[in-house]
Amino acid sequence: MNLEALDPSDLLGAIRYKSDWRFFLCTIAEWILDYASYDPGHNTFQSQFVFRNNLFTINEENFSDFLEAIQEYELCLSDVENLLKYDGSNNWPLRIVIDFDEKLYVNGFPEIGIHKYIPSNWRGLEELPLNFVPDHIRELWSQS
Repeated sequence: MNLEALDPSDLLGAIRYKSDWRFFLCTIAEWILDYASYDPGHNTFQSQFVFRNNLFTINEENFSDFLEAIQEYELCLSDVENLLKYDGSNNWPLRIVIDFDEKLYVNGFPEIGIHKYIPSNWRGLEELPLNFVPDHIRELWSQS
């Protein structure tokens, strides 16, 4: 992993899907599950940029398609460990937790209430994301 190539304005998040935890470093827009509600004026047909494979509302039917759309932003566990070790946990806080198994969205980026733009049967919280991950993930931030 090339630390210089990472954008410090992107948000580091963890996603749980089928009991498996994965890490992604994405723009804030990629982290919004219901982008159609967040920006109702956005017209996909006028844009030359394909956003998340044109998945503007993420729900139970397209979870796996969403993960495929953001796979280029995925970091493996060793990438996250190295990032925190060499650049510091304060520089790369865990900002988002999306738990597809529990239908829970945790927003640790209080500047924008992105936890409000979720599927209707989900819980959205503005909390510390590290409180919603397993111990082995939480410990990554306490070790650096």
